[in-house]
Amino acid sequence: MKKKFAAFILCVLCLLSAAGCTQKASDTADVSAQTTETLETDYLTSISGTYVELFPELSKSEYRNIWMDAATPLVGAENAEAATDMLLGMCTAEPYGPEAAEKYAASPDSMAFNCYFLGGVDKFVMDGHTISGLDAQGQEVFSHTYKLLDEENENGFIFYQSEDEDSGEFTYFAFSPDTMETTYHLEFRYAEDLSDLQSWFEGNYAYWNAAAIAEDYDQATMKHVIELFTTENLSAAE
Repeated sequence: MKKKFAAFILCVLCLLSAAGCTQKASDTADVSAQTTETLETDYLTSISGTYVELFPELSKSEYRNIWMDAATPLVGAENAEAATDMLLGMCTAEPYGPEAAEKYAASPDSMAFNCYFLGGVDKFVMDGHTISGLDAQGQEVFSHTYKLLDEENENGFIFYQSEDEDSGEFTYFAFSPDTMETTYHLEFRYAEDLSDLQSWFEGNYAYWNAAAIAEDYDQATMKHVIELFTTENLSAAE
């Protein structure tokens, strides 16, 4: 059983490495259609709200039983704890960019994503076409108005550019087509240079993909996002 579970873990590593923090590889077939539909409705206006980092919330002890209930049917009760720790660990790494690329090239089995907010942001506030960032004290880190870009890419990102000059690392945002209504979380990246957002595995932001959840999420939402995450990434273990 331990050898079998180890094989499952390797399979999950491949899934996560192929598609960021919470998207499974098989979802990529639907990305183009989702992105086209979302562009038509202007994605940014559909996600208004205040967002905090997803994985610190997912890691809270009060939600451990939800993880166990979700993972047990997929990997067995004896493996549920290890599978949960592995999934959380795969999205809570510290290194990103060239440091991460060098580390994981030398040790592929240690591959993981940094899914935290960068740039001193503790919360993101989405309000129509305005994106703002607040620090841990509630002070504004940045606030800009953004316009939709017609930028094609293989990952299905939806790109926005700040309309303000000198927006620094918050000049461009690249969103995956997630919403609180559809996948119970958001995934996005941001940078000063658009080219840094084209790949999860190369450049200054390699192995980084911010994951967020609405600040006012409830227990049902947390249950949904955990069940989605475990099902997408552990189903291969059945």
